[in-house]
Parts: sequence; structure tokens; C-alpha cells
Amino acid sequence: MPIETAVRRRPHEPGSRTLSIFRHTFLTRGWPTWARYTVTVLIVFASLGLRLALGHYLPGTPFLLFFLAIIVCSALFDHGSGILAVLLSAALAKWYLIEPTGTLNVGRTEDIVGLALFVAIGLITAAVLEALHTVASDLAKANARLVASEGDKDLLLREASHRFNNELTMLTALLRLQERGLEDETARAALRSTADRVHVLGRVHERLRRANQDAVVDTREFITSLCDDLKVALVGLRPIAVKLEVESHLVPQERAVPVGLIINELLTNALKYAFPDERTGTVSVRFTREAEGFCLRVTDDGVGMAPDRPSDGSGLGQRLVRSMVTQLEGSYAIEPDAGTPGTVATVRFPASG
Repeated sequence: MPIETAVRRRPHEPGSRTLSIFRHTFLTRGWPTWARYTVTVLIVFASLGLRLALGHYLPGTPFLLFFLAIIVCSALFDHGSGILAVLLSAALAKWYLIEPTGTLNVGRTEDIVGLALFVAIGLITAAVLEALHTVASDLAKANARLVASEGDKDLLLREASHRFNNELTMLTALLRLQERGLEDETARAALRSTADRVHVLGRVHERLRRANQDAVVDTREFITSLCDDLKVALVGLRPIAVKLEVESHLVPQERAVPVGLIINELLTNALKYAFPDERTGTVSVRFTREAEGFCLRVTDDGVGMAPDRPSDGSGLGQRLVRSMVTQLEGSYAIEPDAGTPGTVATVRFPASG
């Protein structure tokens, strides 16, 4: 559940599971110091074991899996555990993965630079997650105050949205920085896609407003700004036009997030793959109200679907789209455009869920 949505509900309502994404971390952060640090060490060593087991598949990336340990430890515990995870990960990476192994001495200048960058990025990661947890803790406390202060909700929503959007911006920048520091193209693509999806969440928070006590997003403003961002990032000087036909409707924040992620995946896929070799073309995004629901249609006049491509899609992006459609309790179809080259992706979902 999005954070502001949790904040705006009363404790006795179904949405009162305030900040459920942080619920378990509130508990683990209360563990004794020795317990937190012990589990941190175990997690880091588990990451080392996994890296050694997958060494054949991850050549030249001694630090990649240690980032996961740093993120988990910083989120579950505190900044101190994050710092411990960073330093222990750097030491283990040098001892087991960087030549000469079996010693902490660093022989090559590039290894010194790599270790320094890893430590710096790891410490930034720990700091960002600590800041996110602080924001979550502040919002949880604010929720109790809002029960007796309905008039403060608008101000709190704006402040919380602004702060959380700033943290998302920091997280996106951190992911971009990590992407540039990797040599493995698969890992870089994964971080790039993750940064794009975090950016979508930021766009939702930028457009939040309140209507009838609900946190809502105007679909025209949100979808237009999101598509403009994707066009700037992916089209450049290529001869591809992006046409928008988006009606203005107020949708709850918890439905705007999956809609934004769906559009991000479908439009990104079309702009990346529908027009190879500088092919000219057009991608259309249409969002309209139909009876008791909404219809989102992304159409391109590109090369079309490969004959051997499964219609249900097996990539991470398609799985994410189907997961978001399920969350919206809607339907999804992707098929060749009738009578012309290109592809049509259609999502329909009820106006309320």
C-alpha cells in the first residue's frame, strides 16, 4: 500500500495497516545490538557463498551480490548494521574475489578505485535507506495525530509526498550510479529498469492531490508527464512520434501506481524494439473511460510481434504488466494490429477496486 494512502485512513479502516512495508523492520530494529550485528554478519557471508557459487556466471563483478546484503541489512536493522555490512563485504570481496586472494593487500590501482567506489556507494545506500525508514517512522507517528486533526491532512500529504519523492529521486540517482559502475550488461540493464520503475513512483507522488478525503492523481497530468519523460529518454533523434489521447479522471493513488508501471513497461517496450534500424513510426497511448471502467491502449506501427514470440509474454516486463493488471482486477491482451504492421496492447480495469 502506498505510504500516503496509509496515512490518510483511520486506524479502524481496512487501510489502517499503516506503512505495512516497514512493519517488520520496525520490529527488527528493536533487536539487541548483538543480535542485529550477528544477523548482519550471517547475511554478508551468505552473499559471499552465493557469489562464490555463481562465480562462473558473474565474471568481473565481485561486488554485485554484496549490494543486496547491504540493502537487506540497512532496511532490516539500522545505519550501523549497514555500515558493518559495507565494511565486511569489502573485506570479504578483497580476500576471496580480488587478486591476490587470501590477503587484504591491494595490488592494482584499479582494484583500489573499485573498492573505494564500492564502499562509498554502499555507505550512501545505507544512508538513503536509513532516511527512508526515518520518513516512514515520522509518517507512522503522524497518522496517530491525524485521527484528531482532519484539517492537517492536506498539509501532511504535500509534505510527506515531497519528502518521499526526494528520497525516491536519491534512490534513482544511486541506482544510476551503480549502473555506471558495472561492466556486466545484464546487471546494468536490470538496474536501469529498476531506476525507471522507481521514477514512475516519483511521478505519482508529484501529482498527488486530495479529493473527498482520498489521495488521488489526475490521469491526464500524470500519464502525459510520464510519456514525455520516456520520449525524452528513449526517442532522442530517432524519427518516432508519440501521440497521446488521455482523458482527465481522478484515480486513487493505489491504482495510479500500477497504471503508471504498466504504461512504463508497454511504452518502453514499443520505443525500444518496435522500430529497429532507425525505422520511422508512431506510438499511440490512449486512456479513456468505458462504462464502469477504464481502457488503456498502447499501439505502435512498428515491425510487429515475432512469429515465434509467445502471446502471453515471458519476460520480466510482461510479467510485471500482468501482475499490475491482476492488482487492478482487470484484463490484458497484446496482439498484432489488425490489417497493419505493429502491435496493440490493451488493458481494461474497473474504475474502483
